Amino acid sequence: MILVKQPSPRKLEKLARSGSLAGKTILHYTGGMFGIGCTVSSSEAIERIIKLKQRKDKHGLIVLVPDLKWFPAHDVEIPDRIRSLLEQYWPGNLTVVFPCDDPRFVQVAHKGKVAFRVPDDDLLRHLIELLDDPLISTSVNISNLPPENDLKRLTGFYASWFDYAILDGNSNVEYDSQPSTVVEFIGRKDPGNHSGTDELKCLREGSIPFYGIKRSFQIPTIMFVCTANICRSPIAEHLFKYYAHEEGLHMLGDSCGLLSGGQSISASSLQLLLERGLSAAQEHESKQVTPEMLTGSRLVLTMEERHRDYLLKLEPGLTHKIMTLNEYLEEPGDITDPFGSDLENYRKTFDIIEDRIKRLVARLKEQENPLVPENSHA
Repeated sequence: MILVKQPSPRKLEKLARSGSLAGKTILHYTGGMFGIGCTVSSSEAIERIIKLKQRKDKHGLIVLVPDLKWFPAHDVEIPDRIRSLLEQYWPGNLTVVFPCDDPRFVQVAHKGKVAFRVPDDDLLRHLIELLDDPLISTSVNISNLPPENDLKRLTGFYASWFDYAILDGNSNVEYDSQPSTVVEFIGRKDPGNHSGTDELKCLREGSIPFYGIKRSFQIPTIMFVCTANICRSPIAEHLFKYYAHEEGLHMLGDSCGLLSGGQSISASSLQLLLERGLSAAQEHESKQVTPEMLTGSRLVLTMEERHRDYLLKLEPGLTHKIMTLNEYLEEPGDITDPFGSDLENYRKTFDIIEDRIKRLVARLKEQENPLVPENSHA
């Protein structure tokens, strides 16, 4: 086994371009676990992996691609119904099985469907991009035994399994690490689907709870964030709910803050929302942001840059969907906190947020890929 650890961009590019990895098995890190894989075009290497794992078939092999842009660039069609879900969870630890008749994947397809994922690990995504060939990935273990995630054992006991090990310096797997959650998209026209609706089926629940994935599939959530979740973000939440309903946008609004929750909405924010007839705001109780809220939201929009930066420290892998509300709409600066000021100042803030929400709803309706604005910092 040839160990390539913390390769420089130049060294990684040279290795990928040299053709040395063609037909080889590769130890890699996905961002959560270690895996054994090879390029999808390496039929012999795929067969070798199946034999090493003592499996009877290729069912369960996952195809790793560098990003969502890879699909249209290679004429691989994504069902429209799951596009929003993929934009929310990728890169990440969610594997989605959906129909794919591309001949490149026939050897890993099962009943006309292929399991795809965009992995968390930056090095791995860059390697796949350089290879210009997706990687097949599966856990390192004998079939029906627990996955091996001890790097010393992988590079010792399992060394004969791999031709190459390509790893960065942060490949640290916790003892209780879980594999990706695997879901299957079942279209309304799929054989055996008698419900008349598109569905998601959980094939394996891993690090991401299936209930959150299913909820996002049914109706995506836009999360608004401010400091205490008592002034600005509740205004944004309730205005979004109102305008989304008015415009027929099938999305939910929610809000949270950076501070501990349990507080009522500020009196001035409530008064302004009640003036618009949004009486549900009376029931608002502030809540503190959690990693699950961030992962489970289609888009996370903060009132200030400092809020955004704090959340990105919590979840650095979610740069594609955490940004300020102004940033998303290509506006400069923050939406300042009116807390402690008079009603007129609150009204000015309210008017700014309402303008942004109207534009947000329009953009979400019109844009095919709303999570990546042209000038996004992601």
